[in-house]
Amino acid sequence: MTTYLIMADMKGDFLAKSGNIYNNFQMLGYVDADEHFNAVKTFFNNPQFPIEWQDVRYIWAESLDNSYQNGHYGELEKIHVEDLTG
Repeated sequence: MTTYLIMADMKGDFLAKSGNIYNNFQMLGYVDADEHFNAVKTFFNNPQFPIEWQDVRYIWAESLDNSYQNGHYGELEKIHVEDLTG
């Protein structure tokens, strides 16, 4: 099993005090799983706190292992909420 960091791109932007606008990425938690999709699905089925899923654009998982697949911010493995509910 590998520990994954679960991340989400939230609908809506982050407005900084300076007035700059940024994408609103949130760290949702940690999950142990055998691969990234199962990590996201496990978190989705049993979130560690209440989440309004309609506020989430997409979710992804980054393993805590030293892996070339990490650090892509979901651009390689975006998982949309609709893919988890269907």
